[in-house]
Amino acid sequence: MRLGRGFTAAEFERAFRGFRELYNADPKAIQCSPDVLERFAALFEGGDPAASARALRYGGVPLAAAVLAPGTAAFEGEVDEDRMGDW
Repeated sequence: MRLGRGFTAAEFERAFRGFRELYNADPKAIQCSPDVLERFAALFEGGDPAASARALRYGGVPLAAAVLAPGTAAFEGEVDEDRMGDW
């Protein structure tokens, strides 16, 4: 998911919801480019500079830094093909 460097809390929430709606499952992990992780900490952890060094979570799902293009978050999970898609 391409969020961009200056995404808002609502845009992150929409991306999370989009994964859930498309695959009918919660993501198991969210891998983020370093800038996304830093922005996430600023938005959801009150701007605490040490937040990105802690184990961050969103909706119970762990976030981690990964080597990704700037502004990118990868939502990962196990998807049951029988449950995903059009309901």
